[in-house]
Amino acid sequence: MTRFAARVALLLIPLAALPGLAGAVLIYTVGSGEGCSHGTIQSAIDAADASPGYDVIRLTRSLTYEPEANSVVTDQDLSIVGGFETCTSPASDGSKTVVSGQGGAEEPVFRITANGAAIIKLRLLTITNGDEDGSGFGGGIYFTGTGNLEISESDITNNTAGYGGGILAVATGTNTELIIGNNTTISGNTARYSGGGIYIAGPLEMTMTAPSTIVAFNQALGEDGSGYGGGMEVSGPAIAYIGSPGSFGLPAFYANSARYGGGISVTAGNSDGADAKVELFTTDPALPVSVTGNSASESGGGIYIKPYESFFDSAEATLCATDFRIDDNLAQEGSAIHGDDSFDGIIGYRGSTLLLNALGCTQPSAVQCAPGVPCNTIWGNGASTVGGEPTDGAAIRMDYNGIIYAYRTDMRANRGGYAMRTTNVTTGYADGCLLADNQVSQQLISNEQVEFAAFSIANCTIAHNIIGSTDVIHAEDIFVLTNSIIDQPGNLALAFSGDADYLHVSNVLSSDLTSLPSDPSIVTGDPAFVDVASGNYHLRLASPAIDFAPPVTGDDRDLDGQPRDQDMPGVPNEFGVRDLGAYERQQGPGDCGAGDTIFCDGFDGQ
Repeated sequence: MTRFAARVALLLIPLAALPGLAGAVLIYTVGSGEGCSHGTIQSAIDAADASPGYDVIRLTRSLTYEPEANSVVTDQDLSIVGGFETCTSPASDGSKTVVSGQGGAEEPVFRITANGAAIIKLRLLTITNGDEDGSGFGGGIYFTGTGNLEISESDITNNTAGYGGGILAVATGTNTELIIGNNTTISGNTARYSGGGIYIAGPLEMTMTAPSTIVAFNQALGEDGSGYGGGMEVSGPAIAYIGSPGSFGLPAFYANSARYGGGISVTAGNSDGADAKVELFTTDPALPVSVTGNSASESGGGIYIKPYESFFDSAEATLCATDFRIDDNLAQEGSAIHGDDSFDGIIGYRGSTLLLNALGCTQPSAVQCAPGVPCNTIWGNGASTVGGEPTDGAAIRMDYNGIIYAYRTDMRANRGGYAMRTTNVTTGYADGCLLADNQVSQQLISNEQVEFAAFSIANCTIAHNIIGSTDVIHAEDIFVLTNSIIDQPGNLALAFSGDADYLHVSNVLSSDLTSLPSDPSIVTGDPAFVDVASGNYHLRLASPAIDFAPPVTGDDRDLDGQPRDQDMPGVPNEFGVRDLGAYERQQGPGDCGAGDTIFCDGFDGQ
């Protein structure tokens, strides 16, 4: 079992089942009146630290907790729990106790240092109005040390700091974790510089996979020119595992804003090995993990990725996403995702890494999206200024020496200069993609390469886009296009400016043949999509793209996650059994594929 899986399993064990804990628990009650052991949160914290073993502090509603600036420095396990009516209440009633920094010193509401392997738990609290001044850390919570902090059933709201308006967590050693548990809202927080909702750094793991958890309406102002991560900044060597389905019918990261990375910023640290990584994955089949409705005034409306390069040090920055949604975000460049680069005058460029449904991006608690649930989408992202003026930015932008593997990705209704634009990527690969109904002023896909950098498009469908350029695809140097459909009447399929020896095109159905090489496997014709008007780009049985290309070894899947290389009865195999484009037609009743039932029974299936 991996460390991440073991940690998730531990959270599911009742307290009483943990050997040596249940019988050793001391309970302190904070409030006024009968049965109260302490009159302030801080005095209860101090008493708990002076008592060996695991302790619980209960906060009652018999006091108003304002202004608060509490300090926890401990190597022992401690829980602070709200929701008790009085000090003699046998159990919490589930309501949240408000702990506010309003009117007090410019300090975090909770400053927590967990030494050793200490586990600090905060539950049923509303932590608000913390106001750490200047470039200070953590308006609501400042967490540091080598232990773990777990927050559940709580709200972190309307706090302000230089970094980490809501929460700042910095590990001082390995095995440090921040866990954002169920029914937790991090909203309305402000960072003057970076990390509006959450800022994590150091060798720390953050986990946010529980239900009803959301990071929303936070902002990173960037008053010093930074402004990374409106919802969250992950600064290397930190790593974040994000799988929450969101809350209140809203996605996990919603309506956050920053200069760079409106939803999330993945920023490498300034030293060797200070790699930063975010893994997005779905934990509820009906509710894919989603970064939606965020904005950046500069770049990376949904997500911004930034590596580090210098003559002495370097560090990677990686986004790894499976079964995800990145929709309706705004930025001048990289409205959905911007993979930036870092330049050193001697070493050169270091690029970001973007992995969408790629191998190595799996987590033990990850699940696939349920059939019929929109998933793996990059929809409705717009390239524009803060004032709403359109720009020539791309929905996905990858800069120098970046790496992009985009498998089973659905890009629709994006607006800007390009849907996807790469510049001298080390490796670029799009497989099983759909690009439809986008509106761009330049090429739909632009692959700008200096030398010896390859970009490949395979098993993709490109159709029904509004393209301002003459060409659908612009490519330089090494370019491969296979097993795909380009249905863009009025546009040239490809503008290729490299050496002809570095161009490979095969098994393509295209509305334009004049810009493609002459080859028997490159043909023209109507793809016969099921229903373009409703956005259904599956293939009818009558499509010339059915059973067209040679099979491929291995169990690769189409955009629906269905198996490839399905031989349809009664359809001649042109060069093999593989269908062209994003979707493989599946056998079913009457040999009708998914989404094609209205054309069964001979009406239009042939």
